[in-house]
Amino acid sequence: MRNAVLDAAATLFALRGIDGVSLRDVAAEADVNLSLIRRYIGSRDDLIDAVFAHVSEQLAEAVAEHPLAGQGHSPDTVMGKWVRIGAALAISGRPMSSDAIRNPVQAIADSVVAGYGLSTEAARVRATQIVATALGWRIFEAYLVDAAGLGDIPVEVLREELVRSARRLGATPWPSPPDPPVLGT
Repeated sequence: MRNAVLDAAATLFALRGIDGVSLRDVAAEADVNLSLIRRYIGSRDDLIDAVFAHVSEQLAEAVAEHPLAGQGHSPDTVMGKWVRIGAALAISGRPMSSDAIRNPVQAIADSVVAGYGLSTEAARVRATQIVATALGWRIFEAYLVDAAGLGDIPVEVLREELVRSARRLGATPWPSPPDPPVLGT
């Protein structure tokens, strides 16, 4: 029942935003009695925290299973849900709890250590940068494509380049190598 509620809430939060979903909506989507949500999860705030921890754990598992793969962009993917829920939390000033048993940033850091041999500290830095880039792209994709005049390049090509860039970043030692020379100087 708990997972059904968390999955239903994650789907609704990703599609309609956290503020656009009531506990009644979640109960209806999960096909459970509203009082069971309050009994087993708690308040609406408790549900929001539990849902973010739930999708964080799902995303960490997906990263661990497929460390070099992209994790999707649409709201029906675990990455899509995680980004949309996390962005709503950040924008509203609510903390993005890292209380999940396993979080995606750590899962990426673990895969960077295993796949590229970076130190734990370097892997944590690179994982943070990879997640920041992935969040920014997923939140601002339409704007970025338009502002940079990239509308003639299929978005799937741009998304695959994002994945390749993340792989290169993950393989880059930290601290970073020297900056390349600036052209024309």
